[in-house]
Parts: sequence; C-alpha cells; structure tokens
Amino acid sequence: MAKSRRKAARRSTRGTTARATADTVSAWDNDPEGGVVVIRPVPDTSQKPLAYRFPSPTPRPAPYQPGTSQFRYWTAAEALRRGADFWATRIPMTKWQVGPVLKVLLDEGVDLNAYYDRKALNFFHGPSPSGTVYSGESPDILCHEMGHAILDGFKPQLWGVASDEAAAFHEAFGDVSAILSGLQLPELRRSILSDTGCHLYRTSRLSRLAEQLGTAIRAQQPDAVDPDCLRNAVNSFVYQDPINLPPSAPASQLSSEPHSFSRVFTGAFFEALGSMLAVAASNPANPTEQELLGVADDIAGILVTAVKQAPVVANWYAQVAGGMVQAAGAVNKAYPAVLKGVFVRRSILSLQSATSVEMLQKSLTGVGTQGKAEEPLARVAVPASHYGLDEPLIVESASHARAFLATSAAADASPISPTNAVTAAQAFVDDLFRRGRVDYDGIGRPDARIEHGRRLRSHHLVRRAKAIHLERILFDCGLCRH
Repeated sequence: MAKSRRKAARRSTRGTTARATADTVSAWDNDPEGGVVVIRPVPDTSQKPLAYRFPSPTPRPAPYQPGTSQFRYWTAAEALRRGADFWATRIPMTKWQVGPVLKVLLDEGVDLNAYYDRKALNFFHGPSPSGTVYSGESPDILCHEMGHAILDGFKPQLWGVASDEAAAFHEAFGDVSAILSGLQLPELRRSILSDTGCHLYRTSRLSRLAEQLGTAIRAQQPDAVDPDCLRNAVNSFVYQDPINLPPSAPASQLSSEPHSFSRVFTGAFFEALGSMLAVAASNPANPTEQELLGVADDIAGILVTAVKQAPVVANWYAQVAGGMVQAAGAVNKAYPAVLKGVFVRRSILSLQSATSVEMLQKSLTGVGTQGKAEEPLARVAVPASHYGLDEPLIVESASHARAFLATSAAADASPISPTNAVTAAQAFVDDLFRRGRVDYDGIGRPDARIEHGRRLRSHHLVRRAKAIHLERILFDCGLCRH
C-alpha cells in the first residue's frame, strides 16, 4: 500500500472507530486505492436467496486493520453481501445459476485477474509497484464479478451466445453492478457528491473502477488499461458496429474485445445516472445523498426490466437501450427524454429509433411478446477450417425474434441495419481465435491449431453428438494479457 493510502486509511479508521462494536467489521468503501475504511455490520454470507460459501476458517468478526488477511476476508464478505442484497430486491432470483450457494475463492494464486465460471467467484493476487495486490480485496472487482453471476442468473441466454455486444454487455453489467453496489453506502454517496460538486458525471472514485489493480497492470503494460484505473465510467466512447472494429487495441481506443467495447454502454449508463439525478432532485444544483440513492434504485429497476424483456439479438445494445426508454416512463415521466438524449449522443440509439420507441411500445401492448425473450437460442454451424478444424463449429446465435426494431447510429447519424445472427456469430468466433481465447481441448489436427501461449481461455471446444461445439468456460476481468 502506498504511503498516502496508508495515511488515508488510518485517518478514516480513526474517524469511524467510535462506531465499531462487537457486531461490526471494517472494510474498504469501494477500492483500496482510495484508502477509505468504513465500519459495517457483520455480513451474513449464508443469507438466502443469494448465499455464499467462503473458505474456512472464518475469522472472528472485528474491525481489523487494512493489510491483514482478516480485513481482506471481511471486506470481501461485506461487499458481496451488500451487492447481492441490492440485486435480490430487484430480480426475483431464488438461487444462483449454480444453485442456492455460490462459492467465493479469495486467493487462487498469482495473477492480475478475477473471474466467474458458473462454479465460483475466483480471485487472485499479484505484484504492484506498491506491493502485493489482491483482486478479492477491491469491492469494485468483487461486485463486478458478482454482477456476472447476477446477470447469468436472470438472463442465462447471454452466457453462451456468440455475440460481441452480448459479451460486452456482460462486462458492462459487471461495472454497473460495482457502481450501484457502491452507492448503497451513505458515506460514499456523500463523498462523491462533495467531490464532484454535485455533478455526478465527473471522474471520481465512483467512476474510476478498480484503481489499484489498474495501477498494477499499468506497471507491466502501460497501454492495457486507463491512465487512472482499470476502466473509467466517465468516457467519450460512442457506439460503432463491433464487426468493423479491431479485435484488440490500446485502452485509449475502442475495439470489439468485450472489456473495451463494454465502455460504450457503461459510459452511457453512468451519464444517464447523472442526468436522471438532475431532473429528479428537488434542487438540481444540490441533490441529496438520499435522492442519489433513489435515482440509483430507479435506473437499476429500469435496466433490469429492459434486460429481462429484451430478445437476444445481434445489436443487443440498441435493444436494451430501447427497452430502458420504454420502461422509464412508468418510473418518472422526465426519465425517457433523458435516456433518449444520452443514448442518441452515444449513437447506441439512432434518431429514428429514439423518437419512435415509445410509440412502438404503445402499439405492442397486449401483443404477447414477453415470452419470446426467454426462448432458447438457435444453434448454427459456422465455417471453421480457418481455425484448423475439419468440420463446421456449432455455436449459439443471437437469434431471438424482435418485438420492435431498434437501431444504433453510424457516424453520419444514419441507422445501422442490424447484422444477421450468423454473421455476428462468425465475427465473434473469429475474434476469439485471433485473441487466443479458445482451448482446443485436443480437438482438431495438432499441426493446424493456433497457439497463443499461456493465455486464460474463456471458451473451449467440446465434441458432442458427432459435432464440435463452442462453449463458454468463464467471464474474466481481462486484467492480464498473459
């Protein structure tokens, strides 16, 4: 820990020790880089419907000092409990995708990474200029990985679909989960409003996600992450068709890689949060922390409604954005116009879609399209000889029927016609192999395989029913290119 962070931690701890009791623990408020410690009630990790199982032994609850294993344990337990409790009130989930209990593995070895694999939340430790960093010590990263598990629980079709936008949205939802989980802390809400002068859409500890881990990665690969964090929700990225983007790029540029492309939606979400606060607050120039909490709850509910109802299609961003505009009016009549403005500026919605989406909702009322978004996705065969395979590859495609046509916009403001599901699937799989993210798992001719060294694989090949299938293994944070 850097010297300034140690001082900040000591100041915060001294300021809150009066509230420490036998029923409390100490924890970071969002990321260790900020150095702010808060005193929180002892979390019950076994609480249902979204229970966790942590490694044994469980340290005795107490306000431990930063830098100790006990402090790391209770920081993780507090953040994950707080995040799960937040989402459980908005999504009728009775269990995780894996079952009633999700394992949490706090230190699985040396790596600047973390991932969710439908079995557990997995965290690691690694070197940094300021010493060893633990990905499982940052509430930002903890609640990001939990976000993958939450989204997988109520929209499981997004897990295996071959779609650049669906994969990127999974990462964006993880970052949104970190932001909204952080805003459940009144201390953090007050701090952010003060630091930003009540203009929420300004860079702050809230928008700068995973600062400490970003510092560690930047020391090894300076262009791999943002200059001040892993990813900043305050950014200027606008939508481009990911099929036309490179498979990878420096952090200053946009690529089709899911963590890179996720920043388009995350930036729009965070901008919308700030704009909605301005129209919802009694005094827009001086919103209260309770008003900020209320707007955070509003936008979370709007997002969940849109995701649940949205069919899985190739231009997923536009479909979710249109759904959010449709859902927002029932919450606050001022919200739809705000959301349309943000999504148009980000080119996530074309002008035509933004100005017609509410009318389309009225015309669709009673049509009975709700169940379409829950149907299984069609499996399609894509050519695979250029991957070193002698037969086609079977993948899940973004093949749901659309309830309405929502389009994103090109640079000249013209609508972008949605890519068909098979073309989108081929582009997605091409990118996976180009980035070395597929484990052949012994399938295909050894002399024809493409080797990328010791990279973490997000997908693998499986032979089933006399065909080769591509299946997802995990969603990782993409923290390390090795």
